Amino acid sequence: MKVLHVITGLHTGGAETALCRLLETLRPPEFEHSVVALRGEGPLSARVRAAGARVTHLNMRPSTPNPFGALRLWRLQRTEGLDVVQGWMSHANLAATLTRPAAGAPVVWGIRHTPYDLADEKPLTRLVLGTSKALAKRATAIVYNSTVSARRHEALGYPSDRTRVIPNGFDTAIFKPDPVARCEVRAELALSPEAFVVGLVARWHPMKDHENFLRAAALLSKSRSDAMFVMVGDGVDAGNGTLRELIRALGLSKCVRLCGPRRDVAALNAALDVGSSSSWGEAFPNAIGEAMSCGIPCVATDVGDIREIVANTGVVVPPRDPQALCAGWLEFARMDTSVRRALGEDARQRVMDRYSLSEVGRRYAALYAEVAPLLRNKTSSS
Repeated sequence: MKVLHVITGLHTGGAETALCRLLETLRPPEFEHSVVALRGEGPLSARVRAAGARVTHLNMRPSTPNPFGALRLWRLQRTEGLDVVQGWMSHANLAATLTRPAAGAPVVWGIRHTPYDLADEKPLTRLVLGTSKALAKRATAIVYNSTVSARRHEALGYPSDRTRVIPNGFDTAIFKPDPVARCEVRAELALSPEAFVVGLVARWHPMKDHENFLRAAALLSKSRSDAMFVMVGDGVDAGNGTLRELIRALGLSKCVRLCGPRRDVAALNAALDVGSSSSWGEAFPNAIGEAMSCGIPCVATDVGDIREIVANTGVVVPPRDPQALCAGWLEFARMDTSVRRALGEDARQRVMDRYSLSEVGRRYAALYAEVAPLLRNKTSSS
């Protein structure tokens, strides 16, 4: 099975990580993968190569049409024997569809965003959503990583007969409880063994709503002097003036640790007591699944499929409500340690039962096997 993946870029993010995990699961000789990144080299480019995939970077600039890049993508999609083209996120879906040869391989779209209120979206995002709706019937299948995302897109006019829902998958051998890492990371970040530590793993982006997280942190710190907050992700570091000023204004300078992007997220999760998502818009946040896989219970905002993911192992609260987010954390802070640990064990078991890499890989393999013959049959009959 020859699969060509088209993705916007290979910087650290949910879709990029999901692609890497899929490549590492559907390995040669059964699968032969090629990856085309519309932009230049990124932090995950080496990981994609290590998974055995051929990588091409088109070095296109965001929002700038590049006919030469489009021509290269068109030529790559004419590769002999190519079975499936898989797009990852809206821009890449459009690029794969608009450059697809008339007799080329079927194109599968991948959508990992949930549009709640179009007024919250950037003008370019609204334009891409509108264009995607107009072209969606040219996709053989549309893979959403959450049921809520699928329903929201169908309400916007995306064809429901193309819908497939395949959730994110997690490597539970890497993301696992680790008492040694817990001690080491706490020592590194100057967090006492007795501190109640809340974590947020999320890149700097308006949708992630770091302000919501920090306002909830300010509330919790008033009632829990032992509360500490660890923030991880691209742009979430001391160089972010906006973030740094908000922390200062809320009086959180002594209890917040800004870690920036880290490669040891599993170890960082092990150091937490509670994982969090404070977003106002998600489909299936990797950070929550990773924390749960590490045996860390979570408090997350009610977006995307969060309610289904967390279920009774954690607390789900309304988005944009720091009081509710704080109340969720406080519920865990007041628990006996053994009770909180048991909920973490339940969370890990839920990930192992429902969101393992092997199960997600099996579902993608079944989808590719389903759609690949469709075009061949149509071509032979004509």
